[in-house]
Amino acid sequence: MDLGAFWETKTGLPIPLGGIVVNRHLPSEIQQKVNRVLRKSVEFALKNPAQTLGYVEQHAQEMSHEVMMQHINLYVNDYSVDLGERGRKAILYMFEMAQEKGIVPKIKKELFV
Repeated sequence: MDLGAFWETKTGLPIPLGGIVVNRHLPSEIQQKVNRVLRKSVEFALKNPAQTLGYVEQHAQEMSHEVMMQHINLYVNDYSVDLGERGRKAILYMFEMAQEKGIVPKIKKELFV
């Protein structure tokens, strides 16, 4: 089964492919700083792809340049900078499904920084 197609058909939402987490025991200021630094890093990479290719190629598994670029475009996109309402809705829906199935415990705190 194509899980991406299943997700999109079932929810009509973007597919949550990954995420960045921060320890909730850290002070709020540190959580916010981590969020800002990571956002700036992704924004820089999106605006300057040529400057990041060397690093990506060095750490990519054996794959053609074309396949590598397809992976980058799949995983690094506008949702990487700002989830927006649809992105947040997709993640919350995924967590709701996981909670209903007993995969993850009930979330007690705000999910997003």
